[in-house]
Amino acid sequence: MNQVVVFYNPFLPELKISVNGKKLSPYSSLMSFQHQRLEKWSDCLFTELYREVNSDYEMLCVSNEFTCEWLEELAHRSSHCISFMSQALPMDANVYERLGKLEMLGGEETDESIIIPVVNVSNNDEMTTAVYEVLEEQGIFEDVSDDGITWTDCPLTTVEIKPFDANDELPYDAPVVVALCESEDDYIRLDTDAPIYALVMGTETRFIKRQGTKLYFSVDPDDIGKLLLGIIEEEALCPFLSQLSYNFPAHAKEFLTESEKEDLELVCQASPMCTVTLPQVCDVGRAVELDAHIFPADSEVALRVVTDSSDTIDVDGCTLYPRAVGTAEIAVYIGDDPYPVAIEVIKVRQRNLITGITLFPSALYMPVGGTSELTLTIVPDNAENKDEIRWSCDDHSVANVDFSSGVITAIDCGRCCITAYTQEVSKTISLEVQPEIEDIICPCSFLELGVGEQKEWKYRLVPENAYGKDFLRAVSSDKNVAEYRGGYVLGRGLGECKIYIKNQSGSVSRELKVSVKKSKKFW
Repeated sequence: MNQVVVFYNPFLPELKISVNGKKLSPYSSLMSFQHQRLEKWSDCLFTELYREVNSDYEMLCVSNEFTCEWLEELAHRSSHCISFMSQALPMDANVYERLGKLEMLGGEETDESIIIPVVNVSNNDEMTTAVYEVLEEQGIFEDVSDDGITWTDCPLTTVEIKPFDANDELPYDAPVVVALCESEDDYIRLDTDAPIYALVMGTETRFIKRQGTKLYFSVDPDDIGKLLLGIIEEEALCPFLSQLSYNFPAHAKEFLTESEKEDLELVCQASPMCTVTLPQVCDVGRAVELDAHIFPADSEVALRVVTDSSDTIDVDGCTLYPRAVGTAEIAVYIGDDPYPVAIEVIKVRQRNLITGITLFPSALYMPVGGTSELTLTIVPDNAENKDEIRWSCDDHSVANVDFSSGVITAIDCGRCCITAYTQEVSKTISLEVQPEIEDIICPCSFLELGVGEQKEWKYRLVPENAYGKDFLRAVSSDKNVAEYRGGYVLGRGLGECKIYIKNQSGSVSRELKVSVKKSKKFW
């Protein structure tokens, strides 16, 4: 039997549907309702689901009480929904508690109240009076009069339920309109784009039908207060909460603690939430840690991972261990919930994987702002997962390395480590980013010596750890006269020449004038 999970968060709104643990295709007709309110999709949900799965199904609905009761009524009418179960949103707070939380965090009260028009389309004044009397008796709304209901207990706003005649001009921004009817055949013609909830007084409370934006309910007078409250929550307060949360003042957000910022995110969320990403393919001998995200992070959610073939893929906690070539179905559940949050048939393959990595050079020196690439060699050379090689740097204030190409960019002076790795192996080299040469300090600018004589002449760099010191060369203008070797100037023959020292770019250079004369011999 197909298992369908319908998750509807009225606070955003957001509709998520999974069939046998898999998300609907993005091309499914139901995806057009992903961010639509309940009245837009509820009446076509069951028919569209049957077209989607092409057979009967069992349904679990996770939402608020109003939505669950509504869909349960529709499920009983569907010949394709064999069974219906419902579960309250994992975060139990209703819209009033969430508005209260938003107010506590610094949400701003709106200037205008939310107006819910109530229109007696039957022009039966006695029915209107009777409805208000029942509402007053039930005590759900405190301030009830012939002029309507003013509800001030809701945080951040005031809700006004006001009577209107059928010919009156209705508020353009009314989120919903309530029409009081004697019969479901009453003619309703109201100038509004808002959804219209037509309440027909009867002996039981049930959903009757939908016609365009009109939703007809049969209502037992004893249930009218509860139904009206549900309509206000779903069509007025939930969108109001979502809008206030989205427009939460930036100046207030700056002063929130990390815990309060998480509370702000949860104001319109159902929590704890869990998403699990399962791979479609994995390799023999290569363990896979499931990518599971739970929000909030400290939620006590226990995941249960099940395999239908432990010989192909074994499971330990949230880690998969592929054992042999083949396929296995992996399902992930939250606790004892019978419906998986993720399910996938995973293919296990045998591949020739990288077993070793070498990098050249083993130590690298770079100037600030420079770029470089390392020479990478893998073992075996014919490994099939070369595309999995990734790069990392342990200090991004010193250098950055492109995650996939390995191109290194020096940022600032310092030392760090550059690593090339796959899931199984890695290799690390050291990198030192050095400052550019600012100056070359020479002991003198003129030197006189005899043929065959050598004198010490050592220069130093500023700063001493400047990049390029190993590339500096002292070049003689005439090696037959004199040349520089390892800190000494050696006289070769009579005459004069110059010895030049400069950095690679030539931006810093110095010269030494050398005069070589005939040596004085003593014997």
